[in-house]
Amino acid sequence: MSILIDLRSVIDEGVGASSTIKGNTASVDTKDSDLVNLELGAIHFCCTAPIEYEISFINAGECIQASGKAHADLSTACVRCLRDFDFGLDASLEETYFFKPSEDEHGEPYPLIDESEKVDIEPLLREALLVEAPFAPIHDVDCQGLCVKCGKDLNEDDCDCGNEPDDSHPFAQLKDLVQ
Repeated sequence: MSILIDLRSVIDEGVGASSTIKGNTASVDTKDSDLVNLELGAIHFCCTAPIEYEISFINAGECIQASGKAHADLSTACVRCLRDFDFGLDASLEETYFFKPSEDEHGEPYPLIDESEKVDIEPLLREALLVEAPFAPIHDVDCQGLCVKCGKDLNEDDCDCGNEPDDSHPFAQLKDLVQ
């Protein structure tokens, strides 16, 4: 799926022309979009509402500079206790769209403006959100997690396993160093 933005007015007005687009992904077909379900390694984020964005496009002659911001409401599981939770995520957007094929310093191609003078901003939104997404999301900084022995959620109540580490654990010998 794509979110196509028409840049004809910015292109036709020439160098220095600009336009700001405000929108959201409410009209995006969710079954075909990579924006609904974001993956960061083994962590899965699900958008719970349309992503809102505001992007300014400036004609720089050989390219169009895009900059702006996006906001997404996401849901994921806490890595400590596995409890699902919702949170908001803000991301900055920066991209350069070229009229002719061009590469960055690493040999990666820049996005192109197509023949109809449109650009697809879906990859820009997805990448910006993934950059800002937490690598190890937790629902609360004081989350106690799960008991390593019985699996009980320690945020709800203490378990009966006790505080003694399992002697078969590879780090069990370290308990003697901490007094």
